[in-house]
Amino acid sequence: MTRHNVFYNADYVSSEYAFDTTRKSGVLAAALKHDGSADVVDPGQFTEQTRELIDRLHSPDYVQAVRTGAPSDLAESQGFDWDPKLPSMAIAHSAGLVAAVSEVLTSTARVAGSLSSGLHHARQDRGAGYCTFNGLAVATAEALDRGAERILVLDFDAHCGGGTRSMTSPAAVVQIDVSTVMFDSWQPSTSWDCLTHSGPDSYLDDIAAALQLAGRAGSFDLVLYNAGMDPANTGVSNVDLALRERMVAEWAAEREQRLVYALAGGYTGGGITMEDLVALHRLTVDAFCDGTSSE
Repeated sequence: MTRHNVFYNADYVSSEYAFDTTRKSGVLAAALKHDGSADVVDPGQFTEQTRELIDRLHSPDYVQAVRTGAPSDLAESQGFDWDPKLPSMAIAHSAGLVAAVSEVLTSTARVAGSLSSGLHHARQDRGAGYCTFNGLAVATAEALDRGAERILVLDFDAHCGGGTRSMTSPAAVVQIDVSTVMFDSWQPSTSWDCLTHSGPDSYLDDIAAALQLAGRAGSFDLVLYNAGMDPANTGVSNVDLALRERMVAEWAAEREQRLVYALAGGYTGGGITMEDLVALHRLTVDAFCDGTSSE
């Protein structure tokens, strides 16, 4: 089993608003620390750097609203009730990705993860769909600042990543989505960008086609993988999601591709307990432990 760093700290779950997006990372981090299957690392040293990136990418009025809670319609535009810890929670989820990007671009590590959620729907001037700041856009900015020239955002969350596409340049960032719900859909503008509407019956075929397209798209300095488990909430089986994670991990390993993953979506309800949800997200961590090389 190949170990890799997974970034997390208590700020990920510090907001008073209790929801899967603001709580599940803490449960998963405790499980990973208990069994030692991955190294859970605090990204706190990247907090100020992440604040600066957020200030650069998001509008001043929106950032100020999130920090102060006013006006409330803007501060709560992602769907959470505002409280004084919400800003540090949202910044931490992006800081984990900044830390992971820094690691894979400046060390021998090829893969790193962050227990981050609530990212890909946020726009430049507002939140949306439980996403406060767009950590994927922030991570692409960090990568570009570190010399990356071409980045792939591979988004397999159940929902589309329209926020990310709206905040990144198609000239530098290729985005390939396979979604089971067309919320936050976006229009591809290049021959490599792709948004596929999938479902339980065609899911693995659509994942395979997306990875084949990514392979044909050429070389990338970095892949950002938004590894949502919420397709389980729309009928995709746990078996198929486990196979999906193996497919992505093997695709990246075969190409010696530097990759950073985030947890992204995944929710309790409909028979899915928090224990079930954590087990689903463990599929991502385990796939990249078993199917990757750190050098």
